[in-house]
Amino acid sequence: MGRSAAAFNKLLNAMRKLSVEVNDEEICRRFETLMQTSKEDLNLNSVRSLLQNPVEFEPKEIPEPYTQYVRHFIYMVKRNEKSGNNKHFYSDGESSEKKRVLYPDSIKLVRTKSK
Repeated sequence: MGRSAAAFNKLLNAMRKLSVEVNDEEICRRFETLMQTSKEDLNLNSVRSLLQNPVEFEPKEIPEPYTQYVRHFIYMVKRNEKSGNNKHFYSDGESSEKKRVLYPDSIKLVRTKSK
């Protein structure tokens, strides 16, 4: 892929972090294939909004054929919350001193700014 696809990559990386089933991995693979053949990137502000508040996000804000991937991402977030994994994704503009870094089995806090 010769062009920048920041929004696609943000969503794909978030989806991969939440993948726990074979079906999730297959959907990520298909999304990546679609991403590589797409001529345009997704709207970065819409993707940031999705990552900041996935449960309240309206999937129709993302154009077809990507809506189904957004719906699956929201499903994965809800599934993980039900299983006790409360994972949150931060945008680039996060101003807090610490960010949550997501790992498959745990959540760790790391410093993002030095004093």
